[in-house]
Amino acid sequence: MPLPEPTASASDCGGLAKCSTSEPAPTRADARRAAIEPHLGGPAAAGRLGAVRVLVLGSGGREHALARALSLDPAVSQLHAAPGNPGIGQIAELHEASPSDPAQVTALAARTAADLVVIGPEAPLVAGVADALRAAGVRCFGPGQRAAMIEGSKSFAKQVMTAAGVPTAAARTSRTAAEIDAALDAFGPPYVVKADGLAAGKGVVVTSDRAEAVRHARDCGTVVIEEFLDGPEVSVFALCDGQAAMALLPAQDYKRANDGNTGPNTGGMGAYVPLPWAPADLAEQTLATVVQPTLAELASRGTPYTGLLYAGLCLTPRGIRVVEFNARFGDPEAQVVLDRLGTPLGGLLAAAADGDLAAAGKLAWTPGAAVTVVIAAEGYPAGPVGGDLIDGIDEASLVPGSYVLQAGTASDSSGQLTASGGRVLDVVGTGADLPAARASAYQAAARIRMRGGWYRTDIAAEPPPGTRARA
Repeated sequence: MPLPEPTASASDCGGLAKCSTSEPAPTRADARRAAIEPHLGGPAAAGRLGAVRVLVLGSGGREHALARALSLDPAVSQLHAAPGNPGIGQIAELHEASPSDPAQVTALAARTAADLVVIGPEAPLVAGVADALRAAGVRCFGPGQRAAMIEGSKSFAKQVMTAAGVPTAAARTSRTAAEIDAALDAFGPPYVVKADGLAAGKGVVVTSDRAEAVRHARDCGTVVIEEFLDGPEVSVFALCDGQAAMALLPAQDYKRANDGNTGPNTGGMGAYVPLPWAPADLAEQTLATVVQPTLAELASRGTPYTGLLYAGLCLTPRGIRVVEFNARFGDPEAQVVLDRLGTPLGGLLAAAADGDLAAAGKLAWTPGAAVTVVIAAEGYPAGPVGGDLIDGIDEASLVPGSYVLQAGTASDSSGQLTASGGRVLDVVGTGADLPAARASAYQAAARIRMRGGWYRTDIAAEPPPGTRARA
C-alpha cells in the first residue's frame, strides 16, 4: 500500500527546468545545471578547479546529497563512493571499503587516483581517516582526528567553547552518581543529559522526570548535563580551511519522530530552507560569534580545523547559544542546503581542503526553497525493520521539482530495492517558495510504496515552536 498522504493538501508547483516534448529529454543533471547556470559565475568559475576525481565516503542520505551535488559540478571528471548505496551507485562508481578504516580508505584513494576525498559521516573523522589521507598526500575535506573531537566529545566541545568565549549553555561533565545528582540539582528541570561520545544524533534526553534523567546518565557513563535552552533551533554549516570560513544557508530540521514535535528523538525527520522567520544576518552572526572564535581556539591548540563545522544553535531571548557542534554536514539539513547551492561544490570543498577559501569568491544560491521529508522504516527509531521492498521512486521523481535521495537502502538478490536502515529515503521538493516546495515533497512522498514506511506530515508547515536542546 502507498504511504499515508499528508493531512493538508497542496497544489502542484514549478521546480526544475521542464523537458521539451519535441526534443530528446535532457537528464535531470542537465536540468539542474541549466537552472543554476546563471549563478555559477561563467566558464571561468567552472574551470577554476580543473578536472578532478572525487571519492565520497559514506552510505546515507547526506552522502547521496553530496554525490548528487558533486555530479553536477562540471569540474568533477570521475565520482567514486565507498561503500555508497544503490542510489549513489546511479551517479558514482561504488567500492567495497570501510569508511572508518584508515588503511582501506587510503588504499582505495590510491587505486582510484582520487584528487579529493570527501568524508561524509562523523565516525571516520573521529577514527583519524582524514589524518591518514593527508599523510599519504591525498587532498581531503574533513577535520583531523583531534579537531573532530569537537563532535566526538561533548565535554571537549564545551571546553573549546568556554576558552573561545562562544555563547553556549552552562554545563557540567559528570561521571559518578554524586556528580550526576549535583548537576541535576544545579540546573533543575527540564533536565538535559547528553552522552559525551558519538550517538548518531540520539544521545540526549530532555525530560522533567528526574529518574529518567538519572537512568540515561548512568547508561551512558560519561555525560554532559546542562541548562535547558528555550527557543527555536537552527543549523548553520560553515566551510572551514583552518583559518577562514564561509557560512552556508541556515536550515531547520525536525528531530522528534511525530507530528507536532512529539515522540522520541531521531536522527532527523525532515528539513527546509530558507528560514524566513530567522534574523536576516544569522549566518554572519554565527560566523562572527561562533565559528571564527572556535577556529582560532582550535588553531591555537595546534589542531587547525579543515572541513565542515556544523553549529547547532538555539535562538534564545538572550541571543544565540550553541547547542552542539558537529564535524560534518547535518543529515537531513544537507539535503536542502546543497540543493540550493549554486556554486559548484567540488571547487568549494577543494578550496577548503587546500586552505584557500578566500579565493573561492562569494557563494551563489539558487532562488526559491527546498524541503526534504524523511521516509522511515517501521519501528524507527527504537527498532527499525529491514528488508521491506521499496517501489515508486521513479513515479515520485515525476512530480515537478522533486527527486528522491536514498539513505538506508540495499539491493536484494533479485536487484529489488529494499530498506536497510531506519531512515530509508529523503524526498526533496523544490519550488518558488516554501509552500510550493512542501507541496512538491509531499506529493512525491505519497507515491512511494514500502510496507510499514511512514513520515511526518508537518515538515515546513510552519516554523516549529521553541524546541528543546538536543544532541
